[in-house]
Amino acid sequence: MKSLGEVLEALSSLSRTGWMLRGVPHQLAETVAEHLFASAVIAGEIAWRARSSGLQASPEKAVAIALYHDMAESVIGDISKRAGLSRAKREAEARAFASLPLSEGVKNLFREFEEASSPEARIARVAELLATLWRSCVYVRLGFGVEDIGRGSLEEALALAREWGLEEHAQGVARLLGVEGCLEG
Repeated sequence: MKSLGEVLEALSSLSRTGWMLRGVPHQLAETVAEHLFASAVIAGEIAWRARSSGLQASPEKAVAIALYHDMAESVIGDISKRAGLSRAKREAEARAFASLPLSEGVKNLFREFEEASSPEARIARVAELLATLWRSCVYVRLGFGVEDIGRGSLEEALALAREWGLEEHAQGVARLLGVEGCLEG
């Protein structure tokens, strides 16, 4: 079992694999901690918008879920979707998260995220994808060919948002992120 300090250090220094597989150098690649922060900010914005239109959701809980959702990567690393191990990855993440020195309340938030079992968890799932979309646009503007990651993240985010009644809010936050036109070409 790692200390919480070791978990935070690992997340702060662990570059997300998908970017490096597409040629983004380690020095420029987003860390898992940076991804968690962006996901949390985006989740908060979606949740506040959804709440103002009548959805019973706690923005604070959505932010918390987004902040914790990838902490298991401090143990197992960041496994790219390209590896084709989605089921094995989910199982490994669940075991790794259970081993972290975190409260049972935080572990419950992780389970909610994995199961998309609450409005806040669904918001955090959409936010996580929009955070990946935003970062892909940052890299596209720097000349890296990661448009497919951005397109895939956008398509998945909007499909989930549509299914969960969050589409208007997800689209509004995507506009706020300034991602229009970055995936063309």
